[in-house]
Amino acid sequence: MLSTTINSSRISKLAASKRAPSDNASCGYGWLPTNALHQTIQVVDTPRSKMGFRAQILLILLPILGLAQDLDLSWKADIFASQMEKQMEENDALTRYFGNSKKDTNYFPSWESMKQKVGNFENVNSTKIRNHNYSDMTAWLKQVSLNYPNITHLYSAGKSVEGRELWVLIVSDNPREHELLEPELKIVGNMHGNEVVGREALLYLIDVLCQNYGKNEYLTDLVNSSRMHFMPSMNPDGYEKGLPGDRIGYMGRANANDVDLNRNFPAMYPEHREQSGGTDPEKENIAVMSWLKAYPFVLSANLHGGSLVANYPYDDSVTGKDGIYTMSPDDKLFVELSYRYARAHTKMWKTGRRCGLSADGDNFINGITNGAGWYHLAGGMQDWQYEHTNSLEITIEMGCFKFPTDDMLPKLWEEHQFSMLSFLEMGLSGIYGIVKDRNNNPLANATISIENGKDIKATEKGEYWRLLSPGDHTITVTASGVETDSFTVTVAAGERSVRHDVTLLGCGDNETRSDLYVRGNGKNRIVITSFDDLGKQVIQQLAVLTCSADFSFDKDLTVMLIPKSDDGLKTRIKEFDPAVVLIISEGFVETVTFSVSENEPRLFDKSKLDESLTKAIGNSGECERKLLESKLALHVDGLQLKKPFELGIGIGCSAGDLSKKAATVGTITNVIKNELTKDSVSEFSIVPSAQPTDHFTPDRTILVTDAAVAQLEKNKCVTEIGGSPLRLYQMGSGKAPYTLIASVEKRTEAMVYEMMSTWCNEENKVKNEILHDSTLIFLPEIPHTQLNCHDYETISPFKPLIDDVLVAVPKIDFTIILSTGGMKVRFINETLGVAQRIAEVYKSGHDSMRGSVSDGCSRSMRNQQESIKEFSWNDEVSRMDNSGVEHRTDKIDAVLAQVGCCYENMASGHLYSENRQSLLNSLKERTRGVRIIGGIAGMSVSVDHMHASLPLVNGERFIALPNGEHTVKVRTAGGQTFTKFTVEISDQNMTIEKQLNKSSSNLLIVAICSLLLLIACLFMCRQRVTSVLNRRGFFNGIGSKKGFERIPLYKSDDEDEEDVFEFQKL
Repeated sequence: MLSTTINSSRISKLAASKRAPSDNASCGYGWLPTNALHQTIQVVDTPRSKMGFRAQILLILLPILGLAQDLDLSWKADIFASQMEKQMEENDALTRYFGNSKKDTNYFPSWESMKQKVGNFENVNSTKIRNHNYSDMTAWLKQVSLNYPNITHLYSAGKSVEGRELWVLIVSDNPREHELLEPELKIVGNMHGNEVVGREALLYLIDVLCQNYGKNEYLTDLVNSSRMHFMPSMNPDGYEKGLPGDRIGYMGRANANDVDLNRNFPAMYPEHREQSGGTDPEKENIAVMSWLKAYPFVLSANLHGGSLVANYPYDDSVTGKDGIYTMSPDDKLFVELSYRYARAHTKMWKTGRRCGLSADGDNFINGITNGAGWYHLAGGMQDWQYEHTNSLEITIEMGCFKFPTDDMLPKLWEEHQFSMLSFLEMGLSGIYGIVKDRNNNPLANATISIENGKDIKATEKGEYWRLLSPGDHTITVTASGVETDSFTVTVAAGERSVRHDVTLLGCGDNETRSDLYVRGNGKNRIVITSFDDLGKQVIQQLAVLTCSADFSFDKDLTVMLIPKSDDGLKTRIKEFDPAVVLIISEGFVETVTFSVSENEPRLFDKSKLDESLTKAIGNSGECERKLLESKLALHVDGLQLKKPFELGIGIGCSAGDLSKKAATVGTITNVIKNELTKDSVSEFSIVPSAQPTDHFTPDRTILVTDAAVAQLEKNKCVTEIGGSPLRLYQMGSGKAPYTLIASVEKRTEAMVYEMMSTWCNEENKVKNEILHDSTLIFLPEIPHTQLNCHDYETISPFKPLIDDVLVAVPKIDFTIILSTGGMKVRFINETLGVAQRIAEVYKSGHDSMRGSVSDGCSRSMRNQQESIKEFSWNDEVSRMDNSGVEHRTDKIDAVLAQVGCCYENMASGHLYSENRQSLLNSLKERTRGVRIIGGIAGMSVSVDHMHASLPLVNGERFIALPNGEHTVKVRTAGGQTFTKFTVEISDQNMTIEKQLNKSSSNLLIVAICSLLLLIACLFMCRQRVTSVLNRRGFFNGIGSKKGFERIPLYKSDDEDEEDVFEFQKL
């Protein structure tokens, strides 16, 4: 017989310690070594009767121990994805941008394909692969510089706090000077002194490039085509304090002043600065910032250690919280750059958990992550560099050992060597060229803009380099005093950069006259066009004024100037997708609106604009009102634009003062833009990450997207409501009250999905009571949902949307709308009178709203700063609706819960947890009242405090009531009282159900049948009288002639006559 004794104290100690995994660890749970079984479990031959509790523990632990051996998180272990992680792989940022192309080695070469591409080369001598201190590193760099003087140049970017040089070695075919149009690339290592893999890898990379120059075609071409700057150590002082074998320690991380250099750059949000980042920039960072400004760097990598992932901007979010995907304008390009590095690594690119900063490892999808989506940091180098230079930098975490021992370095170098080469090769892609004027003079500091990316500046020699992801791109080049130029370029995957020189002509030159001009690069788009000659002249003059900087549009505007519109430009206007179209016309000085009223900016004031226009231009009584002519209206209709606000501007009859008229049109453009955006002063992009792990832990990811719905339906927790273009889901008992819970912004979609998933899986007494006593209708997504965060002063624009919901589910009588743009609650008491009470309940359940009298967000609209306020469906915006449509929504109550500030950017992972209690409390409050069932068509119900009766819907109605005694009246279709009863509502008895009396229903049926019988008898009697009179000729006049007496033809005629006589006597 076998029995088991277990050293339980030792196992407990191991479990509690959660030690970081070492090389020989089986780290499924992050704490148990492979030999722990033999150390902690002794199997001895003892009688079976003595086998008891300890044996049972062993039986439980054995499967766990086996699993731990299967999940290896050591530094050199491979990475494997779980089934859920594989699903997440297909919904991340990489897949969203590149789809199946992510598997194409032309886009993203693998380690194997890069090895084949590079070919045979002489690698670093194995005896040289070890850790190098400052003296050794300096000797290495100087020796390389002496051995290869024609392709290397060693210089110092500055000194550390303790006086050590910040060495930089250039490798290029002309290392000592910049060659025209040759891109400058760089890689920085050892920013954190104890993170040394990058430092060593750069030394080895330098060695490989130099000793294979002229021998290996790929490496020689890389050296000839670029000028590469390698800084092996940005923090040489910290390195000297570090210790080999350090996996996740901090010894040597900071500089000699104990300041973290990657928290010490000027931060985008200074209030997020950490104490470890110090106050003023450190000596090393001052030197590096000057270095970054001194060279026109195009591409950069910053090499760190502690995990295994490629990290891209932004590192900081507006909220300063972790887990918030904060995309830069170049998000797609950064995803490409990051995966380019990761894919050429032996395993970084794989999805799954790997040895990392956490004792349980770090989990990444496709081996890349947005910086702030992982954890936020303020004062980092890659964010500062992106904002203040042309360079695009990513940060590489090169392994979970920060300071590996010498024996680990060969393996680490083998893993990273092709990633570094593949990444550097990306610096030779995109487009490049020279910007010059018509006299071939370079235009220094010309601005090169693309639609989805930051602007870059040309060098003093007019050079520019712009990395671009594969596809078509429209490039716009602007410079002061010259005309703007735009062109389209196609970038192919795996191809070298395309040269495109740009010549910008002078403002007002005859050859610069164009059919189309574009000014600015802002998010608000306006078209200015004309259909007559005077309008054409004014727009051409406006093009000259804006070119020469005599007049400027607001910075957040992009204006398309079309002096004279024609059919050939319609497509360009549609593709431009303007919010406003201004039509400049000869004629009486006034404005005329061509578009439908719903497109008109809410703050637009025609009378004030006309008054200002007249003051600026003057007026002439003899001018015809050209804007009112049908010919012009047909021209505007011919543009076939549905969404823009279309406004005609009359500018008089004469061609005098063109500059004044042009400047006036420009000023009106800025005014219209302000009216267009004034109700959303602060807008921030909140498109959530396509990589859900940037917001949520893996086990929650599936719960916060529509991917969860199929499982919820399978579990019979929710039911999709058919027959509607909207995606509506029902949960609950099917009893009234019916409450709609709707997300009207992209940011709150995940919140609704998470609520659905949580309520299906969570055991909660209050939740169960709510679902037993009511029905919830979820609308997690709406068509064309709002992508921008803004405050609200009305929700009337949502009436058509809610109308569509009510067509599908007419029993809904209350809606909770979830949005952002503030931390406050708005309510509409339209029918039930319960909305204010529920709004107060919602507010009191929210930690950030409770006790506050004003909006918790600092950038709310001035007239919307109260924490709770009443709205109306019949507000000013609603009254502007001239469609005549009667909205079903006007008859329901509503609450608008604004659950996040705009400056929180894309945070969404925390929204449900922050609002969970508010939602529970509010929906519980919704069940407080009386439920009428068993009614028939036409019935209505009222309660003592109500001014009007509410119709029963399909024989049912729920009336929300406060605690206390209430008298309820049910009326028939004719308004008679059908029944009357009293109910008492309390916290102990919140929901009272009333089945209408069946006997009363039967009496009503009998009464109706009796009435019908009486009507039938009267009708038969009438028919009989009519028949008799007809036979008598009453209707033909026969019986009225004197001297004649009708002779009966039948015996029954006499009887009929008697009947009629008797009837008349009645």
